[in-house]
Amino acid sequence: MKRGVLFLVLIALLVLPLVSATVSITNPSKAQYNVGEEIDLSGYIQETNYLDGQLQISLVCGTKTYKLQAVDFSVSAQESLSFSDLSLPSLTASSSMQGICKLKADILVNGATAEITSSSSFEITKSLDGTFSLDQSQIQLGDTITLTASITNVNNQPIDGTAEIYFETGGEEYMMDFVDVTSGSLTYSSTFTNGNAGSYKINLIVRDSYGNEQQFDSAESFTVLDDLEVTLSTNAQSFSPGDVLNVYGDVRTLLQGYVDAAVVEISLDETTVSTSLSDSKFTQDILISTTITSGQHTLSVDVEDSYGNSGSSTMTIQVDPQATTITNSISNTTLNPEENVNIGVVIYDQAGDVMTDSVHLDVYDSNNNIVSQTTIASEEDITYKIPQFASPGQWLVKSYYLDDETEQEVISDTDSLTINAVQKIDYNIVGTMLYITNVGNVKYTDDFSIEIAGVDQDYLVTKTKNLGVNETITIDLSKELPSGSYSVSIPTGYGTAEQNALVITDGKVKTALSWPYTIIAILIILILAFIIYSRVRPKKEKKQDVRQDPANIPARKNKEKKIRLYDPKREAEKLKKKGGNLTFEDKQHNLEDFKQRTLEEIRKTEEKIQKDSKRSTFMSEGKLGYVTGKNDPQPKPKAAEEKPSVFNLFDQ
Repeated sequence: MKRGVLFLVLIALLVLPLVSATVSITNPSKAQYNVGEEIDLSGYIQETNYLDGQLQISLVCGTKTYKLQAVDFSVSAQESLSFSDLSLPSLTASSSMQGICKLKADILVNGATAEITSSSSFEITKSLDGTFSLDQSQIQLGDTITLTASITNVNNQPIDGTAEIYFETGGEEYMMDFVDVTSGSLTYSSTFTNGNAGSYKINLIVRDSYGNEQQFDSAESFTVLDDLEVTLSTNAQSFSPGDVLNVYGDVRTLLQGYVDAAVVEISLDETTVSTSLSDSKFTQDILISTTITSGQHTLSVDVEDSYGNSGSSTMTIQVDPQATTITNSISNTTLNPEENVNIGVVIYDQAGDVMTDSVHLDVYDSNNNIVSQTTIASEEDITYKIPQFASPGQWLVKSYYLDDETEQEVISDTDSLTINAVQKIDYNIVGTMLYITNVGNVKYTDDFSIEIAGVDQDYLVTKTKNLGVNETITIDLSKELPSGSYSVSIPTGYGTAEQNALVITDGKVKTALSWPYTIIAILIILILAFIIYSRVRPKKEKKQDVRQDPANIPARKNKEKKIRLYDPKREAEKLKKKGGNLTFEDKQHNLEDFKQRTLEEIRKTEEKIQKDSKRSTFMSEGKLGYVTGKNDPQPKPKAAEEKPSVFNLFDQ
């Protein structure tokens, strides 16, 4: 056995020196190969002598060697044999060969390696290359984004395979879809009908049919927007309560795209109305409340489309105050002349809030004449003094507000004041002049008198009725009283009298009325009283019918005609005999006739007395007054004496 082995070694040693072949392997044409790619094999064998042997091609990747089947060859002396002339098996990279590899060529002669050569290193990988693009970097919710890609192997050869597409946002990754890669081309479109706005990244995992695989992180990025631009306008900037507010505008995406459909909500205070878009525009009328508060109000518009895009816009409008209510406040409604009254006016707008505008205030007297006009601010009080001679009765206080533009009355309020009637007389003595003035606000209808006390005689100044308002009568006491010193008692109006000294140096000469004329005056008065009594005394129920002889009847034509006083009973009986009734007009007429005849008789009697004697009564040169002297010797009536009854002819 040992002899046989030794024999073979000797033969090999004898043969090897005889082989002088040279093998050369060409470096691969590519530095990288993908799994599934064929690795190109090229080279040649050159021999100086004729040689029969085998060519063994191997792929060495790391510690692993992948041998191809050996191929027999024959080469003549001084000839070269190309690998391409040999039927070498193809070498395809597989997933197990990944890494840095090289080719090795062995020439085998009789099963022994006669020559070895290797190529340069190259890489077998699963990596793929890709280029990506998006049609837009920003989209709106509802828009479609399209990704296109070109996928190749490391040698820029298009691949066929599939791709997994992921969208990543906010640290979360979402699987979107699987798409085919055909001839290296990839196209993917996605419509964002819902989701969140924000920044997105596109991640892909691409695989081909050979198992090459590549993960592309952040292959592309884009931004999803959900905001809408809302343009808001109105038909005016300021409005009055009850006006129509027209709100209009348009809606665009942030990319200035049209919005086809959206819900538009328009709000003003507590009022919200909805409308829709037309050609990306909207318009809506809003009726402003008649009780809206005055001042600035915020108008807002909120828009949201079906994809979730939303936008809003606000603006401020001004609501002008509208005077709606005006109220007067009066401290006292029943007043005397020269008293003060506080009057306040407050004006309220449509919402019941106090306005600060000015209002007009007019005061009308009882004759509807304007006695005061002024302008005051709302919530302001003024003090008004009732005039001294204010006409009594109902006065009116009217406040009103005028429109700034039209100057027309908008609202008003009227309250009444009651001015009391005051009768008041003012007396004043300057020297010998006595001034009597009606300082009340109505005609003075009460009689008044002033006592003037002299040394030996007292006098009485008496005023008749109907002294007009602010009317003054003047009496020169020096022409009405004799010379001397007097004390004048002037009423103060408080149940007391003020004593005023009066000295007359050049007075009127005092005369006395003679006794005969006094007796005549008394007789005339008695006659008048008898006539009146005979006219008004009751008639007897039955009278004896005495027929007188015509001869005994005295002639009446020379008989003095007597005053026939008016007797209602007699007139009624006369009318009854005539067959009629006594009407009110008949009574009135007869009474007036009676008055006229009686006054005429009194006037004639007074004229006769004045012609026949001088009287002790001194007539006043004043307008409405006269002075009556009182002689000291005449007895004064006692308080305990019973006053005679008086029959007033003018009582009705």
